[in-house]
Amino acid sequence: MKKYFYSNDNQKNGPYTFEELKNENIKKETLIWYEGLDDWTKAGDLNEMIPILELNPPSFSEIKQDSELIEKPEIQFEEKNQTFKKVETLGLKKASQGWIIAGFIFSFLGGFLGIAIGFNYAFGNYKKETKTLGWVMAVIGIFSLAIWKSL
Repeated sequence: MKKYFYSNDNQKNGPYTFEELKNENIKKETLIWYEGLDDWTKAGDLNEMIPILELNPPSFSEIKQDSELIEKPEIQFEEKNQTFKKVETLGLKKASQGWIIAGFIFSFLGGFLGIAIGFNYAFGNYKKETKTLGWVMAVIGIFSLAIWKSL
């Protein structure tokens, strides 16, 4: 049976079996050696380490952050029940469906309130889809207002 050694911060650890190595903090940069290798090798360069590396999620420092405020779902893993749960991160505001519906109703009736609600969503700190709905609402309100005034 193959015995593995690994090194983190110039400290040699081992020997471990492959199953025992799964419980250690092995990352792509961790140096691995076992009989048959000429020299210490990064775990990321060894195909047989792929199952172990897939078990370790990347550290937070490795995650690249976007500079824009985009709401992205974040997945967290709970080891106890082996389930995934989706957690929404804070970002842009969500639009209230009631105000969107009311805004379109007021816009079709040609009211200034529909135009105001539309511009609020178009220029506010909302998601892209909400901004688009705001612009559509405002344009419909302006056209409806023009049509009602001409009657």
